[in-house]
Amino acid sequence: MSQRPVSDQNARRLIVLAVGLAAIFGLFLIDRIPQDARYHFFADTDTLGGVPNFWNLTSNWPFLVVGAFALWRLPRLAIRECWPAYSVLSVGIMLVGFGSAYYHYAPSTQTLFWDRLPMTVAFMGLFSLVLGERVISDYRNTTLVLLVTCGIAAALYWSWTEANGRGDLRPYAVVQFLPLILMPLILALFPRKYLDGRLLLYALAWYLVAKALEHYDHQILSLVGAIGGHPLKHIAAAIGALCLVCAVPVAPRDKSPKRAGHVGPVLPL
Repeated sequence: MSQRPVSDQNARRLIVLAVGLAAIFGLFLIDRIPQDARYHFFADTDTLGGVPNFWNLTSNWPFLVVGAFALWRLPRLAIRECWPAYSVLSVGIMLVGFGSAYYHYAPSTQTLFWDRLPMTVAFMGLFSLVLGERVISDYRNTTLVLLVTCGIAAALYWSWTEANGRGDLRPYAVVQFLPLILMPLILALFPRKYLDGRLLLYALAWYLVAKALEHYDHQILSLVGAIGGHPLKHIAAAIGALCLVCAVPVAPRDKSPKRAGHVGPVLPL
């Protein structure tokens, strides 16, 4: 009887691994994906107060606020083992604000690298946080180092291929979209220990809203007249990031952080 839960756990891990590998292999079966030069032509190009692309640039301030709030919560995290991945996620969110603002000051493929690099750090910090809670808790720090290294390498590889005239976004696409594919599966297959699954799903929903706003950037400007979809995308993505941050519990002020193995009963989602 004692072997059944272990077997079930291993079977679920194999499902996650199989889906992840299938997605990666499927992506690399297609041709390389260069950066579309049209990506840099945003709807909002107004210069206000001497700041070019004003709304696209200044709409990044919510990332700085959310990142600062996340770091402010760090000493009060309820689960001690969360600290490394949560710290990487928090710093990544804050750096997204700086990197995205820098890119929107002078949009180009070269400056886009500094937008995408911190995003890979944030994505990998989040993915490590979820894996460490539900899937491979015994190796959470090793997983974090490996994932962040892969994320940074994917961004560097894309930048290098663009500089050599053979741009290839496929590794970066893996870093960005594979966690979005696997996280709902992980939440469905594995029981909750301490992360708030509902807030994680809310974050995913806000991310999808952000992608839609990005896609319909020009149409939204035509409809609204005052602002395009891309600045609104930044706000929606920052709200999603806030959901991620708040999904990690903090301890009451009169209690010290717990270890992950002593968090009370397992709860759904």
